[in-house]
Amino acid sequence: MPEISSRKYHELTPNEQTSFRHYLRRFRLEVPIKTKYVPQVDVLEVLDKEKKFVRYVMIITFSIPKLLYGNSVQEVSDGDFERVLEVLKSTLKEVGIVIENEHLREARVCAIHFCKNVILPSDVRLQDIIRELERVDINKAFDVTTKETKGGGRVLHIYSGITERVFYDKVADAIRPKNKRKDKGPIDYERIVIDEFDLHGIEIFRYEYRIKKTQTVESIINKKLDRKGRTRVIFSDIFTAGLAKDALRSSWQDMVGRPENQLALLGPTDTYKLLQHTFVQAKAQGGAHSMNKALISYGITNVIRDHGAKEFRHLVYSHWNNEHPERLNKKIKDASELTKGLPYSNGIAFVDGQLSRYELITRSFLKSKSV
Repeated sequence: MPEISSRKYHELTPNEQTSFRHYLRRFRLEVPIKTKYVPQVDVLEVLDKEKKFVRYVMIITFSIPKLLYGNSVQEVSDGDFERVLEVLKSTLKEVGIVIENEHLREARVCAIHFCKNVILPSDVRLQDIIRELERVDINKAFDVTTKETKGGGRVLHIYSGITERVFYDKVADAIRPKNKRKDKGPIDYERIVIDEFDLHGIEIFRYEYRIKKTQTVESIINKKLDRKGRTRVIFSDIFTAGLAKDALRSSWQDMVGRPENQLALLGPTDTYKLLQHTFVQAKAQGGAHSMNKALISYGITNVIRDHGAKEFRHLVYSHWNNEHPERLNKKIKDASELTKGLPYSNGIAFVDGQLSRYELITRSFLKSKSV
C-alpha cells in the first residue's frame, strides 16, 4: 500500500486549493499475497473549501458472504451482524488497518447489493427464465441488455443510473476463468463449495438487486424502515430483521407485477384458450364495448407475450405519436386485468415462490438437499 501522508490545508498547492475534483489523492490497499478474502479499501484525500480543511475518507467495499465463507453461494442471515463486525475488524487488522467496532457499526452505507441464490429443479431451465425476463419493461429510465457467454449462457442486466437488476447462473459463472466471470473475486473458494456439494450440473439462479447511489440507498432503505428519507443509513441498518428479504421481494414484484410485464411473463397458453379466458373475463366485467375490449386485449397480450412490452410500444409509436402514453397504458392495463387467473411460466412462478419463501442457502441446507 502506498504510504498515506496526511496534509493540512496550508500545505496544498494553489492549484489544489482551488481544485474542483471530488478528491485530491486516492490511496488503495494492495495486499501482495492473499491467503483469504480481503475487502477493497480506498482512502480519499478530500478538500473542504468552505472550511479550508483536508479530511480523509475510508471506503470499504466487500462481499459479506465472501468475508464469512470465502464464497457467495452460501448466504448470510439478518442475525449474523455481530459476527460480520468481528470478522471484518480482524481481517482489516491483519493488513494494518485498525478500526473499532463502533466505527464500523455506524459507518455510512453508500451502495448495497441485495442478492439471492435459487437452486433450480431439473425441469426448470435458467436460460428459459432469462429469455422470459428479457421481455420485461420498467420505464424509459431503464435499459435491458443481455450478454452472451461461451457455452450459450446469458447475463441479463436491467439497469438505470441508480439501481440495477442482474440475473445469471451462479455455478456456471463461478467455474469460468476469472477474467470472464461476472463475479471477479480474486479468491476462488467458490469452486471449493461447488465441488464439496457436487453442484456441477446444477443451475443456481442468481438475482442481484443493486442500489448504487447514496441518496438512493437512503430513499429506498429509509422507506422500508419507516424513517425520514434523508436519514443516514448505517451498516447496522442493513441487518434489520426482514430487510434483505423485503428489498429483494419488492424489487422483483415492482418488475414482474407491472401490467405490461404480467402479459410478457404469461406461461404457455393455447391461443384459443387465451381468447376464451379473455372473453369470459370481459363478459363478467360487463360494459357497452366489452367485446371490443376483449379483442383489443387479446391482440395486445399476444404481441407482448411474444416480443415484450418495449417492442410493442415501439411498434405502436412508430405509427402514432406518443403524446398521450396514458391511453396505451390504459389498454395494456385492461389486457392485464382480463388475463388474471392465467399463471406465470413455470420458471418465473418457481423463482417467485422461492423469493417469497426466502430459504437461505447454508451448509446445512446444502447437506440436507440431494441437489
